[in-house]
Amino acid sequence: MALPLSMILNAEDVSPRKAKNLDHALNGLTTTEDKAVRCQETAVDLSKTAQYGDLPVITLSPERGALYHRRVSRSPQHHKNHDQHQHKRQKTSELPDSDLQSEVDPEKPPEHEFDFNKFNIFKAFFNHPEILHVFTTNLEVEDLLSLYAISKDFHDFCDRRFTAMILGQSVSKANESTEIFKWKVYKNLCQEDPAKRPNEEASPRELKNGEIGIPVRDVPTFRWLTMVLHREQVVDEIIEVLANAGHRLPRRCSVVLKKIWFTMGIPDNGRRVGLLHNKKFWTNKDLIYGIWFLIKLDMHLTDPLSGKGETLMRRMLMAQPGLTTLWQVLKREELCNQFDMMRMYVHWKWRPRPEHRHLSICGIPPEHIGALQYEGYGKGTQKMIPPDTLIMRESIRRKLYMHDRLVDMLLFGNIRSTTFEDIWPTEPLEQEEEDAWSDTDDSSDGDETEDADMVDPDDLELRG
Repeated sequence: MALPLSMILNAEDVSPRKAKNLDHALNGLTTTEDKAVRCQETAVDLSKTAQYGDLPVITLSPERGALYHRRVSRSPQHHKNHDQHQHKRQKTSELPDSDLQSEVDPEKPPEHEFDFNKFNIFKAFFNHPEILHVFTTNLEVEDLLSLYAISKDFHDFCDRRFTAMILGQSVSKANESTEIFKWKVYKNLCQEDPAKRPNEEASPRELKNGEIGIPVRDVPTFRWLTMVLHREQVVDEIIEVLANAGHRLPRRCSVVLKKIWFTMGIPDNGRRVGLLHNKKFWTNKDLIYGIWFLIKLDMHLTDPLSGKGETLMRRMLMAQPGLTTLWQVLKREELCNQFDMMRMYVHWKWRPRPEHRHLSICGIPPEHIGALQYEGYGKGTQKMIPPDTLIMRESIRRKLYMHDRLVDMLLFGNIRSTTFEDIWPTEPLEQEEEDAWSDTDDSSDGDETEDADMVDPDDLELRG
């Protein structure tokens, strides 16, 4: 049946149940005017009845009663301002049919309901930056890069707080590496701040456009974050492989291995020696744990029965630019045969004859033959001191008397220091056990005296 448009606009109950009652009430009427009057009287009676609570609060729309299209037929505002509603009805009845159709939008949800079909939880995060920052710290680097590349809103969000986002990732996943491999040291892994914030520590100078002003500050990049996470993973796996082979190390050796890697990144002897003289960076305990690691590494690379205590393999691995090569060797990915060992030795310290200097040997180009033994990894002419030699020399200079601790280092992880009972390889080591073997007098760590050639690691500029 055709219902009055005013009833639809006034959100009256036009369900099939009421429509049936209206048909019964209109059966005795003949003219259209009489039917319209009877509909208006019925609507007024229903409104008065609803005012006294005789009708339910919520009625359904003609759209099959779907929850999305529910309409609230009465509200406190509707009953208190009845005159305003009457004025609105009169004003609406005077509108043409096109305007009435524009006023009634059955697809638009009411204001008191929420459209879950159009809700986007990711876009909602941008209204709460602190929650979005926590969300980014739990993403993998690959996922973070993909999201940074495909989402413009997320790209702008990261550009406004680039340093906080990168450091939040590194601190939560590689806290020790973040403290040792500081991003300000690796200038080639930095970029200008996308937000164009000035560098408050820099003095005015000539900029790229020729003007005089304060330059834009540097911020860490995703390449620095990838380097830090890679080094954290490599160090953890090196300690794990040695432990699985029966050569356990104290927990502090994780920090010492990263300091060794940081020292290997310095390509000249002067700054390497100055860094070892820095007692705040290389403490007495760090030197002891460094030698501890070298002894365990020699034990792993030497046959326990037929070995003769040869240290050439360890010296060759410590001459590399980083610990990645050692990690690959321990995982049996490098030096799997004698030819690979010969190639690495040729790259390290082979001296070709004069008639062979223009030829490649074992696949090594002539300019790279014997390059790892010189400063700058082949760019200089003076031989470079490897980090293992520097650690031993510095321990002697500080009079740590390492020869009195060699037996303790060999037995660590195999027997208990108190009862001398065997320790099973699967049995975890307690902190008290480590402290019993490493009761080092570290009183000189707080010495404020500084050497003239001491190097501050924050003042270095390295390449990642």
